[in-house]
Amino acid sequence: MKLQELLTERKLPPFPGKETAKRLLCEQEYGILPPFDWKTEVSAPDAVENRLCAGRASLSRVMLTVITRAGRHSFPVWRLLHEDGKPHPFFVLLNFHPGAPTLYFPAEEIADAGFGVLSVCYRDITSDDGNFEDGLCAILPMGDRSAPHTPGKLAVWAWAASRVLDLAPELPCLDPRRAAVLGHSRLGKAALLAGMLDDRFSFVFSNDSGCGGAALARGSLGAIGAIGAYGKTGESIRRITEVFPHWFAPAYRRWAESNVPDGFDQHFLLAAIAPRHVYVASADMDDWADPDSEFLACVAADSAWREHGLPGLEHDGEIPQPGESLHKGYIGYHRRHGMHFLSRYDWNRFMEYMRLHAQP
Repeated sequence: MKLQELLTERKLPPFPGKETAKRLLCEQEYGILPPFDWKTEVSAPDAVENRLCAGRASLSRVMLTVITRAGRHSFPVWRLLHEDGKPHPFFVLLNFHPGAPTLYFPAEEIADAGFGVLSVCYRDITSDDGNFEDGLCAILPMGDRSAPHTPGKLAVWAWAASRVLDLAPELPCLDPRRAAVLGHSRLGKAALLAGMLDDRFSFVFSNDSGCGGAALARGSLGAIGAIGAYGKTGESIRRITEVFPHWFAPAYRRWAESNVPDGFDQHFLLAAIAPRHVYVASADMDDWADPDSEFLACVAADSAWREHGLPGLEHDGEIPQPGESLHKGYIGYHRRHGMHFLSRYDWNRFMEYMRLHAQP
C-alpha cells in the first residue's frame, strides 16, 4: 500500500499552524507549566578527565541548581568539551544513566566525531513515578493533578533540558547555533517536547520514542489490535496512560478508549518544530514503539516545512527498510535492525545528519 493511502486511512487532522498545535499538545497531552520566576546557579566543575581523544577533549561535572520561591533543587550535568578553543556542535542528552561515559553516552566516539555533549540523568531531575513532590517537581508550580492541564513529568524533563542548554553560551567550545536535544524512548518524547517549546534547539532527535512521541496514535498497532512483525502489539494511549499516567497531563486519558485524540495527533509535535530540523529514529524489531507509525508521522508533518519553502522529508514513497537513512531534508529519519535501544549506530546517524546540515 502506498504511503498516501496509509495516511488517508488514518484520517489525520491537518496541521493548524505552529502556535495552535503547541497549545493543543500542551493543554491536551503534556500539560502546561504556568509562568513563574526562577534562576539558576552553576558550580565549579569537578571530576575532570582529560584522556579522551588523547587529551583533545575532556569530561567534567557541574551541579546545576534551579531556584524558585518554593526552594532549590540541584542535579549534575556531565560536560564533554573540546580543548581546541573552537565552537563545536553539541547535544543536550536526556540520559537514562548517571555519570559519563554510559551505555547511551559513548563519549570517546562522540568526541572523535567533533561533537560536544551536556548530559543529564532524568532521575536526577525528578523521579519517574507519581511523586510530584520529588526533585525539581517540588519547587515548580505543578498544580493539582486532578486538573486536566496539569503538567506531567515529560514536561518537567523537557523544561530541565532547556535549563541545561542555558549553560552553553558560557562555554566557548560549544556553538549555540548548532545545539541539539536528544532522547531515547520516554526521553525521546521529552526531547521532542523540549524542541517544540524551545527554538534555541536547532536540531531535535528522538530515538524509538513511540506512543506519545513520534508515533501516530491513529492507526497504530495498539489502536487496531494488530501484532507487529516480531509478535508484539504496539503501545496505545490506553496502555501508556494506565502504566505511566505521571508522564502526561490528566486530560490525555480522555482518549484511552478511542485512541483518537480530538483534533490532533503526533505529527503536530514534529510539525511544530518547523522550520528547524527534527529527526526520528526507529528500530525494526521495536513493535512496541511502532516504527511504521513513527515514519508516517514524519510524512504527515512534511507540509509544515514545505510552507517555509524548505524540503521536509525527502523519501521515495516507500516504508524505509532496516539500514536505510533519509538525510536530505529538514526531517531526518533512519530505521536500523534491532530492538529498543540507543546504539552507537543511532549516534553515528545523528552525527552524520548534523554534519550535513549544521555548517558553522
